[in-house]
Amino acid sequence: MGSARKGFMHIETDIERVRELAEAKEDQNWRFRTFLKGIDLSVKELDSIAHRHYKDIARQIDCGTCANCCKEVSPKLSEEDVTRLASCLGISPSELTATHLRTNEDEDAYCFRQKPCPFLRNNRCTVYDARPDDCRSFPHLHKDEFVFRLIQVVNNCSVCPIVYNVFERLKEEL
Repeated sequence: MGSARKGFMHIETDIERVRELAEAKEDQNWRFRTFLKGIDLSVKELDSIAHRHYKDIARQIDCGTCANCCKEVSPKLSEEDVTRLASCLGISPSELTATHLRTNEDEDAYCFRQKPCPFLRNNRCTVYDARPDDCRSFPHLHKDEFVFRLIQVVNNCSVCPIVYNVFERLKEEL
């Protein structure tokens, strides 16, 4: 799916362009998801390929120039996340909850009441060391069992340049 030599594919970092391209390729991305669900590779083999591309692309992109995840994604916060964040802010967990959080749809965790994240300033996290685990892990491409998170991956193609570029590289390679 492309004629670029392996390792020399352009990396798109402009979030508006990523959003446009992901939207234009939405049908293709869903078809590729279906292809990946049936590909003749083990879960570990597909993980290895996805992890390789993730490592290569992530080291070439400065998330601070984008911070779109902090603007568009609603991370889930566990009780531990709430406690850690409240401590960082010097307030009680109940004050943090009352001020900035709501129960998410599944009612098994919290999420921020607003987007963008209330702790984002100039594309930087003001509570970085205390940020929720969901934020620490985003875009989740380092995790195992990539094939079981493909809906999330396709949805995040329009949110995160790293996800978009990894998915494009996977299409090119596979």
